[in-house]
Amino acid sequence: MSTPSSSRNPAAPPPATAPPRTDPPPGPPRLLRPGLPVAAAVAIACTASFMVVTDGAIVNVALPAMSADLGLGSAAARWVVDAYLLVLGGFTLLAARAGDLFGRRATLRAGLVLFTAASAVGGLAGSGPALIAARAAQGLGASALATSTLGVVLAATADRPELRRRAMSAWAASSSSAAALGVLLGGVLTEHAGWRWVMYVNVPVGLALLVAVRLCLEPADVRGSLGRLDLPGAFVSTTGVGLLLFGVTRGGESGWTSPTTLVTLAAAALLLTAFVRVEARSANPLVRLPVFRLPGVPAGNLVVLLLGASLTASLFLVSQLMQQVLGYSAQQAGLAMLPMGVCLAAAALVSRRLLDAGARRLPLYGGTVAAAGLLWLAALPADARYAADLLGPLLLIGSGLGLMLMSATTAATAAVPPAEAGLASGLLNTSRQLGGALGLALLGAIAQSVTGTAADTASGAAAALLHGSRAALLAAAALSLLGALASLLLPGSRNTAGTDGTNTPTIHSS
Repeated sequence: MSTPSSSRNPAAPPPATAPPRTDPPPGPPRLLRPGLPVAAAVAIACTASFMVVTDGAIVNVALPAMSADLGLGSAAARWVVDAYLLVLGGFTLLAARAGDLFGRRATLRAGLVLFTAASAVGGLAGSGPALIAARAAQGLGASALATSTLGVVLAATADRPELRRRAMSAWAASSSSAAALGVLLGGVLTEHAGWRWVMYVNVPVGLALLVAVRLCLEPADVRGSLGRLDLPGAFVSTTGVGLLLFGVTRGGESGWTSPTTLVTLAAAALLLTAFVRVEARSANPLVRLPVFRLPGVPAGNLVVLLLGASLTASLFLVSQLMQQVLGYSAQQAGLAMLPMGVCLAAAALVSRRLLDAGARRLPLYGGTVAAAGLLWLAALPADARYAADLLGPLLLIGSGLGLMLMSATTAATAAVPPAEAGLASGLLNTSRQLGGALGLALLGAIAQSVTGTAADTASGAAAALLHGSRAALLAAAALSLLGALASLLLPGSRNTAGTDGTNTPTIHSS
């Protein structure tokens, strides 16, 4: 009797077949050239961020010398500052999306080329309109730099979560200290080299960064990206944010009930409402609305907005207080504010170690400490002495705001995927620019109103200015405290496992 063959045996296993091939999901595109450390990308991003933020402060100090040399009236002088800020704020979201679509390296290079060239043209300007046009071009380049620097940090650490906090603290330190140090640099350059060097100083830095970008960063594959750019959304958002910033600026200068202010703010509200509708229907939106459902994004941007208001306004108020009330020169004011800038940088660096050690609610503590410093400064006497009356408040303000910046920025970007790092950066920079404009306009209006009222009773213009500055500093303290309270909305989990099973560090800030 023969044995049945295995081919007829129903219990025999089927022939072995190769398992279906499953390729791993694509990771983020390579940013650094092979063999280079993450520190190379972080150094490029920090230097570019420092240059952009410094430029916003350095021109303020040189503005009187610019006006005297070029014969600028008060309105034209304001536009030297406003043209830069309006273009920077208006194009931030578009520049951020360009970084996601066309690559961090390409966006960073374009921003550097434009910013460096515009700085050279501004230094050569022989008239007010030429200088204002150069400043607007600088703002356009700065919008690409402001968004791509944070995007570079996030992309460079996409597969190295253990390095992200370290890189973020370095980026926060460079950007937070730049504003205070810009006052010092502007005063030194204006007094010893002339105002044109306030513009020229960006040229060698920009050229060095272009060389570093070419040597260190990989170009991205951008084939087909042009068709995915949301042009209607870009137009509506750029126009809407620009009008909002213009309306806020005009409100602080000409009054919140003036026809120009009301019409501009109403148009901005309509355009930004239309922007949300456009993005909801777009197949490739400029801002992917579901990003606001990611942990930390809404609350983080709110905290950064309030931080931008208190930081920008406090730097402006302290500088004006020193020069107009206490009689400091521009260089002396810059030197006096240097400890504040050092504390901003040091606190941003220390906050990373505090987070790693399990510290909780750093933005809450930082905002409260900064509010205490601003309250202390609001009690400044007319015969103030630097060591006794100014140094302590400046140290508190710098330390508190430095703690807020790094931890809030980390919270707002921790859950954002690498492919949308530019979007997260754009939202944060828009929040910070808008917060700065709102803070300057609101606190400037308060200072001007109280100064005008006190002029009837105070003995002398300096005394009236001191009263106005005190009122504005009280309002700045309220903004800082409001930002501290808003940070309670930030996610509080730390070192939680992500959906992919990896232990991605998230901020432990609430």
